[in-house]
Amino acid sequence: MAKNIKMSIAEKARVAITNSSFSPLESIKQNITVLEELKSFIPPLLDSELAQLKANLLANGCKDPLLLWETTKDVIGLGSEFEPAYVLIDGHNRYGICKEFGITFNVQLLSFNSFKEVKEHMIDLQLGRRNLNAQQASYLRGLRYNTEKNDVIGNLQGKKEEIDSDGQNVHLEKEPKITTAERLAKEYNVGEKTIRRDAAFAEGLEKLTPTLRNEVLSGKKKVDKNKIQLLAKSNEENQSINDIEKVDEILQQVSKEKSTESGQIDIAQEKYNKVLSTINEAYQTRSIQAFEAVEIALQEFKLILN
Repeated sequence: MAKNIKMSIAEKARVAITNSSFSPLESIKQNITVLEELKSFIPPLLDSELAQLKANLLANGCKDPLLLWETTKDVIGLGSEFEPAYVLIDGHNRYGICKEFGITFNVQLLSFNSFKEVKEHMIDLQLGRRNLNAQQASYLRGLRYNTEKNDVIGNLQGKKEEIDSDGQNVHLEKEPKITTAERLAKEYNVGEKTIRRDAAFAEGLEKLTPTLRNEVLSGKKKVDKNKIQLLAKSNEENQSINDIEKVDEILQQVSKEKSTESGQIDIAQEKYNKVLSTINEAYQTRSIQAFEAVEIALQEFKLILN
C-alpha cells in the first residue's frame, strides 16, 4: 500500500520554518544543497509546464514550502559531522525559478535516517502526484526497485552470519519469502513483471547522460521503451550515451555479439555431436580408422573450446 504522503511529511517534519524567524530562515536559504543524485529523482517538466510554473510563481509567489533534509555534511560526503546540511528533496523547479527572480520562499525541514529512506520518500512523493506520464512513473518505480534490490544484495554479501558474545556463529533469520518485486507490485498496484520491466527501464536510462535522460522522460526525445530496457543489458557505462542515435548503434552491436555467440555455440554443439558419433562408431567397429576419426574429432572440438 503506497504511503500516505501527507501523513509521512507530518510525521517526519521536525519543524516548519516561516518568515517569522527571519535570521534562521535566511541562513538556511543561503546553505541549501542540491545533490544531482537526488535531483534525478525529480521528473523533468516540459517547456510549457516550466513556463506555466514560472508565470504562477511570478504572479502569486511561492506558497508551498520547499522540503529540505536536515542532516550533516559528513552524511552527504561534503564536510564534517559538525557542519549542518540542508539538502533539497522537493521543489527543485520552484527553487531554481525563485532564485532567478528573487521570489521569496519558505522551507520545511524533515529528518531521515539514511539516503535510502530519503530516496524512498522522494519516489513516493513523486508517484503520489498526478502529473506524471507513464514513462516517468515507470522510471520511478524502477529506481525504487533497483535501490532496494542493491541494498538487499549488499546486506546478504556483507552479513551472512553474526558472532554472538561467546564467539558462536548465529545464523540470521531467513529472509521473508516475498520478493522485492512482489512487495512493490502490491504497493503500487501493478504486476510483478511490470516492476521488473520498470527496473530494466530505469537501469537503461541510467546509461544516458542526465540531459538526454530528462529529454526522454519529458517526451522531447522519442525512443521505444523496449530499446531502453534492452540497453540495460549492454556494457555501456552509466551516463555515457549523449545521443539517441547511439542507442541504436549500441543495440545493433549487442545483437551482433549475441548472434556471433549463438553461432559459436551452434558450431561447438555440432563438433560435440561429431565426437559422440565417432566414438559410437569406433565402439561398434573397433577399427583403427574409426579411432583415428575420434582423435581428429576431439582435436577439432578442443580448438572450438579454446
